Amino acid sequence: MRFSELAVVVLFLSSCGGSPQQVKTPDAAHVDTAVATLHEGQVVDSVPCLRDELPAQHIHVHVAVLDDGIAVPVPAGIGVGRPWGAEPDGFIATGTCFAWIHTHDTTGVVHVVSPEQKAFTLGQLFAVWGQPLGSGEALNYIGRLTVLVNGKRFTDEPGSIPLANFSNIVLELGKPPAVTPPAAYDFSSMRR
Repeated sequence: MRFSELAVVVLFLSSCGGSPQQVKTPDAAHVDTAVATLHEGQVVDSVPCLRDELPAQHIHVHVAVLDDGIAVPVPAGIGVGRPWGAEPDGFIATGTCFAWIHTHDTTGVVHVVSPEQKAFTLGQLFAVWGQPLGSGEALNYIGRLTVLVNGKRFTDEPGSIPLANFSNIVLELGKPPAVTPPAAYDFSSMRR
């Protein structure tokens, strides 16, 4: 369906008492990756944003987002309080606080750092990110959502996926990619 045809459908539904919000987005053209603003001491879904990192637990997870098979960068600065201190390559090295779940760059590597051994979920990452996540919904996209964890399809609620060390989580919005995403991510090039 072309955009002009979709606009006619929305106008028709509106004039019939239907709500435009009920119209399903035909593709992920409106994916929103904006990062929520956090401040020191703020707690989002049991994840605090603190000045000091206390690395009793420091694990890494890779998250990839594909929009009709095309990679959408996971932004730097998820879970980092502004202002940010970024290095020339965009790596965020400092902030007013760091949530126990955060990103430093756009590689999709998520850092989970907490003072205790604790389990965290993809739902908590999305809460800290300030973005919706549910069955058939992610990043302002509503429609076909396929989630792969280490190459295997995950069929339960995506927010329940554990953030396990060296996991590779892929969210496919809309059409699947022409080439299946790799089951594993190479963490060897990660900065820290």
